[in-house]
Amino acid sequence: MVPRVLQRRSSWPSSFVTGLIGWNGFAIIAPLAVGYKGALGELFVAGTLAALAQVLLLRSAFFALRMDRSLVAGGIWGGLTAALLILVERIWIDVVAQHTLMALATGIYVGIPVGAFLSYFYKDDREIESQAAESGVTLADVDYGRDGHWLDPFVYGAVCYLIAFFPARVELAICAATVGSIVGVVAAGVSHFVLSRWNNAVWTIPVAIGGGAVVGLVSGLLFRHYDDLLWMPHLAVGSLAGVLTFASTASVGRMLGLKEQAEQHTPQPPGANR
Repeated sequence: MVPRVLQRRSSWPSSFVTGLIGWNGFAIIAPLAVGYKGALGELFVAGTLAALAQVLLLRSAFFALRMDRSLVAGGIWGGLTAALLILVERIWIDVVAQHTLMALATGIYVGIPVGAFLSYFYKDDREIESQAAESGVTLADVDYGRDGHWLDPFVYGAVCYLIAFFPARVELAICAATVGSIVGVVAAGVSHFVLSRWNNAVWTIPVAIGGGAVVGLVSGLLFRHYDDLLWMPHLAVGSLAGVLTFASTASVGRMLGLKEQAEQHTPQPPGANR
């Protein structure tokens, strides 16, 4: 069960989790994309410090930067603060100093969506809470509905990739779980924003599985230098992992969709659920 403070996506703890997932995810994925097969510790240190610093900066100046009003403002300030933090980190973190241009590009690529998501989560949570308040529901009792499960896809993806890759070494396990968590979010986005148009009907699950095979195949390329540690070729393992991730996420999406449909036919205060 996800703690309630994390179900509220605009809470401070949720903001830090958002930053940590984004920064650490691509601190691993970007090096994998260019064939990196070295130690991961320094990458995590750089990603974690950047995430904590960026979220602290953006949340502290949130209203002054008008991030409460505009996703574009969130993205712009996210990119600018990310670039600044990378330039600071290069002074005393070797891996950043040795690959400054790549680190800068990756940081900006991560920073923009982190800033935009902070803005989006704030605006969306306020809308949910406003609708609930109009119906007399207190903030402590607001049901964030499907949006309250925003962290679940990271877990589904990480677990599915660990199952598929069956890693024999710790570094491979970390890489698989990291890539899987990001693929899980992609799968959740497809389920929530695309498949939901058909109410996550049962036929959407095999469609999602087909998409997962393609996404997983592409993600398998990140592990091309780990073939000696894999039980199948990297493309095959990646495709299997994608299938498992999209299948599980689409199945959960269907269950949540059925729950929402049932709630719509159950008398309740408007705005209490979403």
